[in-house]
Amino acid sequence: MKSDQTNWQDLTDKELALALKQGEDEAFEELVRRHQGRVYAVAYRLTGNREDALDVAQDSLLKAYQRIEAWQPTGSFLPWLLRLTTNQAIDFLRRRKRQRHEQLDETFVGETEHAPIEPSVSDTGQRVRAQEIDERIREALVVLSDTQRVVFVLRHFEGLQLSEIAEELGCTVGSVKVHLFRALKKLQKELGDLYEKDSGR
Repeated sequence: MKSDQTNWQDLTDKELALALKQGEDEAFEELVRRHQGRVYAVAYRLTGNREDALDVAQDSLLKAYQRIEAWQPTGSFLPWLLRLTTNQAIDFLRRRKRQRHEQLDETFVGETEHAPIEPSVSDTGQRVRAQEIDERIREALVVLSDTQRVVFVLRHFEGLQLSEIAEELGCTVGSVKVHLFRALKKLQKELGDLYEKDSGR
């Protein structure tokens, strides 16, 4: 069937991905239309910044196009795409880690030094603390395996149920629980100083 006769919206993700492998760029356009919102959402949850998320999302979709030969029909397309997205975001966070730490330190010092002595100081401190925790969690994701990272992001950032994650990853709920448990244990170890700070308050 020729491209101009194909109703791409009627095809499944797998059929579109297979068509893309055969050089049908229109299939990729439909995949982007279908999943760009999800890709951006994951990128935003990981970067915490709209412009950074847009860059990560665009790079992830481009890599999906360039690396489509690496996708296997035995697996679902969306989890593969989300893995690309999370890995792209993690690479981005690695590059920005030192700069972001410096920016966070400057923000903390600037706000605490110049904030007026009134009730809003407490609110400012809580905001800075929340930003610090959020930033540390994002950076700590580098210690997780690809699957653990995807499971953690989908569960805690995207709010998916375990059964939904299992369906997307093509595995059992029990397997998802194992990956999530291991991810949480690694993050708890990596973020141990945050637990100590909070317990000492």
